[in-house]
Amino acid sequence: MNQHIRITETGQPSVMRLEDAPAIGQPGRGEVHLRHEAIGVNFVDTLFRSGAFAVPLPLAMGVEGAGVVVAVGEGVTNVKPGDRAAYFFAFGAYSRERLIDARHLVKLPRHVTSETAAATFTKGLTAWMMLFGAHPLRAGETVLVHAAAGGVGSMVARWAKSLGARVIATAGSMEKALLVKSWGIDDVLQSDDPELARKIQALTRGRGVDVVYELVGKSTFDQSVGALRDGGHLIHVGNASGSPSVDKALLARRSIRYVQPSTGQYVGERQELELASATLFAAMRDGIFGDAAPARYRLDDAARAHEDIAARRLTGAAILVP
Repeated sequence: MNQHIRITETGQPSVMRLEDAPAIGQPGRGEVHLRHEAIGVNFVDTLFRSGAFAVPLPLAMGVEGAGVVVAVGEGVTNVKPGDRAAYFFAFGAYSRERLIDARHLVKLPRHVTSETAAATFTKGLTAWMMLFGAHPLRAGETVLVHAAAGGVGSMVARWAKSLGARVIATAGSMEKALLVKSWGIDDVLQSDDPELARKIQALTRGRGVDVVYELVGKSTFDQSVGALRDGGHLIHVGNASGSPSVDKALLARRSIRYVQPSTGQYVGERQELELASATLFAAMRDGIFGDAAPARYRLDDAARAHEDIAARRLTGAAILVP
């Protein structure tokens, strides 16, 4: 029997309900019947569930998954029955199986398991956007990556290092900082250090970093500005600690380029999605992100996964297993 998780109201994780879902019919034109093998759990899911991001209700939860193609509708050419495929943003992922527009799907290579894809595809494409799109990183640049122990931050930090950048990272605790340091990251500091910007300026001999990948928001934003060199680039993607107050006049005086990009802006077209996916899969094949297994939860235990994200108990990615 097919099951899915929906919400009819926003609030705490308990608003998520596992329900029986209608049987999957024959896919229509351009559609694919996908049986999930793993489902990604992302921070953005918690924002939709809590109401921080407004969405129409009821809402079928989840935006990322990977699994096996069961059947395809007329006109579908990018996947066929038996293929394994993944997608990065289509509501309804918290389910055992689903119908999905074929345009969302990317066929998985043999070396990428469904669990790995579900744990990393959205995060990896976001990292690709930050490193190859919003700020095409050059070898020799110095970057600051916040929340480097988290799902996106860890991929950005490790990928930037592999591209030849000097990486200064922050983490929310000493334990997480030691984990990030074990990956070979150049310098790791604690994100709540009130002297963070000063210490980064000292590490760069007063020059400042070339780019900041801001994934935390309010609690680190001013330190990010203070750590940047004049003419640097501030890539603001996440607000885990809340939305900051942005002094755009100050940024303009220092010629700091400030952008708030979204992944969809850079992989919205099929050709872009294929390019970004191929680059990501190659990095995964080369072991750039290590081999840490994601935290696994049953589909009916999605609320606990959200609770663990809120309590910052996770390092790395989490998935639901149907």
